[in-house]
Amino acid sequence: MSGPVFSLRVWGARGSVSAPATDNCRFGSDTSCIEVRAGGRVVLLDAGTGIIPCGRRLKGEGVETFDVLLTHCHFDHVMGLPFMPLLYADGVSARIHAGHFLDNTTCRNMVERFMCAPYFPITPKQFAAGVDYVDFRPPDRLRLAEGLEVATLRLNHPNGAVGYRLDCGGRAIAYVTDTEHEPGRPSEAILAFVEGCDVMIYDSMYTDAEFPAYRGYGHSTWEEGVRLCRAARVGALVIHHHDISRDDVWLEDLSQRARDVFPEAHVGRTGLVIEVAQDGSIATRVDP
Repeated sequence: MSGPVFSLRVWGARGSVSAPATDNCRFGSDTSCIEVRAGGRVVLLDAGTGIIPCGRRLKGEGVETFDVLLTHCHFDHVMGLPFMPLLYADGVSARIHAGHFLDNTTCRNMVERFMCAPYFPITPKQFAAGVDYVDFRPPDRLRLAEGLEVATLRLNHPNGAVGYRLDCGGRAIAYVTDTEHEPGRPSEAILAFVEGCDVMIYDSMYTDAEFPAYRGYGHSTWEEGVRLCRAARVGALVIHHHDISRDDVWLEDLSQRARDVFPEAHVGRTGLVIEVAQDGSIATRVDP
């Protein structure tokens, strides 16, 4: 296998709401979207506003097939879907996966109810791409391509959410957001789920000091992400789902504080690229 086993790029790392402002230029303002390339497949983790510039780039590259794995359908994780350029392109095929529902809702139901009057003027009927809506329930496993397997885990979040672990070529990455932890009691389910991963992207909405004021909100802390990485032998941590109050100065300071306690901690920012090689080595850079 030539090239990296996994290549991931952050297109949006914000949580709850986008944060467009001059104070947020370095880390970006878009909500959750991570592009992953593995096993010859393009996989998009969540469809927040970051999927819009991602879609423009993919369309320019001539990408014709891709998957979207939704953690859940709170607005910050789906609000970019109606504006995803590839969904309006002829000759494109897409699979949208969702499995967080706690009732009989299906992935197709959710998208059709989200994209309809009076909330939005365009419906999925206007998609020119061929779209398959894939339903599952954790802990179902998904096979996205030959050799690219995805495990799923139900997370602790209001209305439900799903974590994903992608395994390919003996390497693995995990996307664990949105979820709330129990202080002093690391989740055994999450520990087993992310065990030995090369990279974990983790819900870090709050700090440990702030967390008591936000119990029940369904989010976690960057410090808990570090604890999980240490306990589960995870190679690198991506601190994700930043609160709207986190400006560039605050996040730059967090970058240093996090690296001081876990050298392979990276604060998610638009353009952050992480590549995992066959031997497990990890290369990072920030692209424009």
